[in-house]
Amino acid sequence: MPNINAVKQLSLFDLKSRSQSKELGQFFTESKTADYMASMLHSVGKVELVKILDAGAGEGILTTSAARRCLEMGNRRVHAVLFEVDKDILPALEGNMDRLVRMFIKKGGKFSYEILNEDFILSRPGKHERGFHISIINPPYFKYNSKGSVYSGSTADLFKGNPNIYASFMAVVSSCLAPGGQMVAIVPRSFTNGLYFKDFRRYLQSRMSLERVHIFRSRNRLFKNMGVLQENIICKFVKSEQQPTIEIWSSTCSEDLAESEVVRYPQKLIIDGSNQHNIIRIPESAADGHILGLVEDWPNSFEGNNYYISTGPVVEFRTREFITTKVQKDSIPLLRMHNVKAFRIEWTGKHWKDVRFLLKEGHEKHTCSNNVYVILKRFSSKDEKRRLVAGIHDPEQFKNHRIGLENHLNYIGVKGEDMGLLEAFGLAALFNSTFMDRYFRSISGNTQVNATEIRLLKLPTRGQIVSIGKEVQRAKDYEQSAVDEIVQSALNIRDV
Repeated sequence: MPNINAVKQLSLFDLKSRSQSKELGQFFTESKTADYMASMLHSVGKVELVKILDAGAGEGILTTSAARRCLEMGNRRVHAVLFEVDKDILPALEGNMDRLVRMFIKKGGKFSYEILNEDFILSRPGKHERGFHISIINPPYFKYNSKGSVYSGSTADLFKGNPNIYASFMAVVSSCLAPGGQMVAIVPRSFTNGLYFKDFRRYLQSRMSLERVHIFRSRNRLFKNMGVLQENIICKFVKSEQQPTIEIWSSTCSEDLAESEVVRYPQKLIIDGSNQHNIIRIPESAADGHILGLVEDWPNSFEGNNYYISTGPVVEFRTREFITTKVQKDSIPLLRMHNVKAFRIEWTGKHWKDVRFLLKEGHEKHTCSNNVYVILKRFSSKDEKRRLVAGIHDPEQFKNHRIGLENHLNYIGVKGEDMGLLEAFGLAALFNSTFMDRYFRSISGNTQVNATEIRLLKLPTRGQIVSIGKEVQRAKDYEQSAVDEIVQSALNIRDV
């Protein structure tokens, strides 16, 4: 008998260049990762014919792994429907499916397949054919123009918006599944949070139970041959009501899947049902899960504390006539990301990136009152250790009535009143703490710090935040270890 794990796969890279693959949003799954995804499948029971849906088949690696898994579970009759829009891949795909046919025959089973050279989203099989038991997918991912694209509105009957093509794949697949059907997807983490995916999350969570998530701690090693730096996850959904627990698995990359850490959490901790955003939180470790639980017990929230967060109003390519490198009368510093450091703003006018903003006619809609603000960088580099970097803007630093804040910054104040410096130091200390940074990484996989996520944060009371600010001011020590000690001591946080 042949080893069913030794079914030969024709290499797609013999057929298509890397650049061509990227144009189609294609990032192909390694066999090891495909087998791991298939291992997440549980028994479909005594079904006469197991139906597999492959929404973007590529060379058929995922269907091969899923079919082999069916054999392991005792299901010997399997039919696969495979969609693939790229006609150049079809010979490799058909060859691999024929190998499955022969393998099933040798095992006393029957495998049949249908290959459709069609666009899965535009064909919308869910409108005509349902009842699939299994779908393992690695969909393409790319954004598209919501007005001019052929995909615009293609899933409007399922959810509002066009956040990314991979979300459309997940939604249509879920609509095609039979009750109890399973979807295992390797996709960017971005759908788990953020305003753009809010309606998609609502649709998905109304029909599917999230049962398992696998997170990779390394961004750049999952699709390393394709140069992909997107943070990806593997997630398993079942078409049923949400189950009470969710498993979070973690590994560095696909090479150490066998040593993955697994923690089981109450679903209420992972899926935030306290608001309409339904963010999916993904702690990388049991320690991060502990931090997530501690924060959820905090008594207040960002908006409950009467804070507001706004994005800097200066969009440079739209305001070039206001920006100068020269010291001129009626000009103010324009703060950019490089000016924001932990607890301070560093602007001298001598750095080559330092610029000024002219207070000429019409400047008011681009500038802000010169008040106390906590300023957060909106972006961090993919390799930067910290996600949250909070500086403090002290109006005494610049003797102007206005201040310029560039669009890559978020600034935080208090609604209806001026924020005091002690409170600003306390809030900045909280954001700059290792504890808060680890919490934020559980709720957001993006390198961008979105105002939406900040508004949804749980926080200590304002009184506690002011107390932290007093301690930081008294210590005048902004080293990471000192800040962490002050924050954790003030909030009675231990064992993290």
